[in-house]
Amino acid sequence: MAGSRSLSFLFSTLLLLLGAASVNASDYNFNLYLGLGPIKIPAGTARLYDTKVAFNGRNAIRTTMEMSTGSAADKVFLLRDTIESYNTPDGESLYFRKIVHEGKKHNVETAIFSKNENHFIANLTIYNGLGEKTSHSTQWRNTRIFDLLSMIAFTQNIDTSDSEPGRTESLPMVNGNMVVEQYLVYTGNKKIKADNGRTYDCMVISVRDYKEGKERETVKAYVTNDSKHTPIQLDIILGAGTSIKALLK
Repeated sequence: MAGSRSLSFLFSTLLLLLGAASVNASDYNFNLYLGLGPIKIPAGTARLYDTKVAFNGRNAIRTTMEMSTGSAADKVFLLRDTIESYNTPDGESLYFRKIVHEGKKHNVETAIFSKNENHFIANLTIYNGLGEKTSHSTQWRNTRIFDLLSMIAFTQNIDTSDSEPGRTESLPMVNGNMVVEQYLVYTGNKKIKADNGRTYDCMVISVRDYKEGKERETVKAYVTNDSKHTPIQLDIILGAGTSIKALLK
């Protein structure tokens, strides 16, 4: 399937839990739809939630996203992805893991974050379905390195009250065994009707990167234009007129 890389990149998407009692901080449930041009087909469900945990003796927030296709969509493309992101309460990245089960693709991607006096560091490892290490790299940046879920949290905290459409934030983000530059572009506001029947005034954040020198949109996030910045809709762009839509239920 053409969108396989994009799906693993987003949900793109658990072995290092350190046994602390957890307390839910936020919990969002979504319906998933497969978009084929103008056609929208029910495809499954997703859940995005936070828990307070202890990680290597430090207080941390674990953000988890789980996505699963239903029995009908499984016949087209089976998807069972789980992503976890660990960060300190003040936003320092600690650990990231993505378990990928997409069609016949099975692997686990991990990132261990650290920093020294001069750099932010990400040690990136990929394992195949047998648990064998297939790739490893160490990446350095001068600014914090994000993963997909910490990037979504960053998106939720963007203040656009004094911003004009076109405002752009550049974020280095983990993607497999690389760190790639992602661009978050505020494109304005839009009314979005969720699957709970309510309509929300949302900020629209477009997530973009460059491939072969050309800019492309990979994700579009709609979050409420208030202090909570609740995620209402996420569109994952797969290409060739195909997309996955996650809509708050």
